Amino acid sequence: MGKKDDPKLMQEWFKLVQEKNALVRYESELMIARELELEDRQSRLQQELRERMAVEHLKSEKELAEEKQILNEMLEVVEQRDALVALLEEQRLREKEEDKDLEAVMLSKGFNLNWA
Repeated sequence: MGKKDDPKLMQEWFKLVQEKNALVRYESELMIARELELEDRQSRLQQELRERMAVEHLKSEKELAEEKQILNEMLEVVEQRDALVALLEEQRLREKEEDKDLEAVMLSKGFNLNWA
């Protein structure tokens, strides 16, 4: 039996893959938390902008500039959220492919799969 077919080495490799997957899941959780923060920030900015726009009097240049700043920040938050959602989806697809590859390797080595 070759060194790369050593069951102890394979077990260690599987253990490392599991650890890596746990870290990737943690990273995903952090990205989801960031997405929630951005969602909250967007909601607060929208509310502030609505309140400012509801004012009936003639607005000063300063007030108009503040509204524009809020709108610009809101657009930036939306772009960040979109990028984060795209990144999460890309990561999900990559993880699915890695799982499939790992499963194929395990089966080729004769390991039984008990994915819970």
